[in-house]
Amino acid sequence: MKRILPAYPLWVIDPNFSVWSPCDELNGGDTMFWTGLSRRVYGFVRANGSTYCFLGRRDGVLQMKQTEVSLSAFGTHYKFAGDGFKLKVDFISPLPPDNLKRMSCPVCYTEYEAVFEGEVPADFSVSIALDEEFCYNDERAKVVGGVLPLKGYEVAFMTRLRNLVMSNADDIAAPDWGDTYLAGEESFFVTDTALNSYILTGKAEYLRKERERSYLFSLSKAPRGYFMTAFDDKVSIFYFGEWLKGYYFRKGKTVIDALNESKKNHDEILSQCVLFDERLKADCGKVGKDYYTLACASLRQSVGAHKLVENGKGQLLFLSKECDSNGCIGTADVSYPSVPLYLIYNPELVNAMMTGIFDFANMPVWTYDFAPHDIGTYPWCIGQVYSVRNADDKYSCNMTCFWDYPRTHTMLYLRPAASEVYEEKYQMPVEECGNMLIMTAAAMLAGASEKQAKKNFSLLKKWVKYLEKYGLKPSDQLCTDDFAGHLADNVNLAIKALVGLEAFSLICRQLGKEASAQEYREKAEKFASEFKALAGDGVMPLAYGMEGSYSLKYNLLFDKLFGFSLIGQDVCEQETAYYIEKNERCGVPLDTRRDYTKSDWILWCAALTDDKAKTHALYAPLLTYLSESPSRKPFGDWYDAKTGAIEHFFNRTVQGGIFAPLLKETGLGKKE
Repeated sequence: MKRILPAYPLWVIDPNFSVWSPCDELNGGDTMFWTGLSRRVYGFVRANGSTYCFLGRRDGVLQMKQTEVSLSAFGTHYKFAGDGFKLKVDFISPLPPDNLKRMSCPVCYTEYEAVFEGEVPADFSVSIALDEEFCYNDERAKVVGGVLPLKGYEVAFMTRLRNLVMSNADDIAAPDWGDTYLAGEESFFVTDTALNSYILTGKAEYLRKERERSYLFSLSKAPRGYFMTAFDDKVSIFYFGEWLKGYYFRKGKTVIDALNESKKNHDEILSQCVLFDERLKADCGKVGKDYYTLACASLRQSVGAHKLVENGKGQLLFLSKECDSNGCIGTADVSYPSVPLYLIYNPELVNAMMTGIFDFANMPVWTYDFAPHDIGTYPWCIGQVYSVRNADDKYSCNMTCFWDYPRTHTMLYLRPAASEVYEEKYQMPVEECGNMLIMTAAAMLAGASEKQAKKNFSLLKKWVKYLEKYGLKPSDQLCTDDFAGHLADNVNLAIKALVGLEAFSLICRQLGKEASAQEYREKAEKFASEFKALAGDGVMPLAYGMEGSYSLKYNLLFDKLFGFSLIGQDVCEQETAYYIEKNERCGVPLDTRRDYTKSDWILWCAALTDDKAKTHALYAPLLTYLSESPSRKPFGDWYDAKTGAIEHFFNRTVQGGIFAPLLKETGLGKKE
């Protein structure tokens, strides 16, 4: 049985609840949160006096033989063989980006179907058990729970006795708060004794013993059915003074509403998932062979590493978490690579990614003429934490304390301009100005509202002026992929500045500012002419004058998609041909200096060429990476191009960039 992914998504809800299997066989070991922390889950089948395990591994249980695993847009699908029967299990996380209510509903399905050679045994049942460790991070805590009898089903729940709500603004951590739910025909909150009794006898009983581990336990006696897994984080986001619940919970809805609606609308929801998947598969076929696998590998991860909320002004906020990259929330240079997915299916979510950056940039504490990097550390939107001064003086007082865990940060957004919060040398000025301008223009062209651009036009104009002044020959400054060190005259960064000027021209045109649109088109054309003279003929170097070097020029993508093509398709074809020459087993390295690469940028580059064979040659090594990487983690974007070992960064939203070749096929026109 061929491996498809290094880790398979099972139940994906948000950055606080994302459960994966790192095993080739679903019953080969424990599941885990995206963080890598083990989370014990068991799936059992009772038949003909024996108990079989299809999910997780537990002593005293017969292991079923897994015969197949496959992926769809919102599902991971398994097939098993037992003694005289077969079992099909589907893990469905309904996260359609074009349906905000459904996408934000914190309920996942586990579908099953058992087929016997003869009659269904009298003692047949299917069950799932979730360990108490779903309620806390890495230190065991007191857990309480119970069962709610609902219409036609029961739901068991458990939670940490002392819920430390919003207590940890950390990166690779599970929450120490929130309630976990498991629903089925019958449900229990029990301990090990009950699970062992079921394994031995097939009887499900309410049994609890002190000092034993607690479990949620649900079972069904029908040969075909489903379970529901849900997570209620109680409070989702702190947004500059507002405490916000998830988007689904607007107007007073509760997690019980979510469960009841998910049960009532089960068939319709699954049908919608199938229709989306069929559309995705057909669209992916236009890109090339096996591209659908990459799309399925990235979709749930990218959506699920965001949280969707709405603030008191009615603004939609689609907030990313920088998973395994520092935990920041709403990072502009994390949103930028992810946008192809959302420009295709719901461009309003691109606006929702940027709202926080605009809001923070308008606050007194942000004194710069360039765009911010982030708006806090998930789940706290309290102002940019990147490059915060940590000096021991009367204004700073070592306020960040990055070495202390768990942590939250001070309310940076409340500080006056005179407090001088940030170290300018660690900022990413050209990078973030370009990101915000390009995302704003792309969202509008794809059909998103123009209100945000109108409201923040003065900021956009300030940022494009910064690019005019500093973008052609960027100083020695940070950018989003300077892992091998940053350097002056970065060619790819200069391209981003050029496209930022193009973006502002388009923004002006969309807003009816024709004179400004023409002015910035001419400025972009002049910039491009000067840039070409500096970059020279042939493959563009990593930095001006750096002979024999290259880097992935993914920032060319929107020069192409915006229709300007000021650099030219001939250059795109020349660049992509060279990247193919540099391909390693798992992808083309990011630049000349090291062997590592970024999956999102490879797919952006694959969208630069109009030759489908070249597109395939660039993305095909990622399929090898996924099937052979020794790092059994969710789809990592920064990894060794030779070995497939993850360097850093996994479960990140940036994998929405995998959809770049599909965005090229669909274009940026308004979607019907």
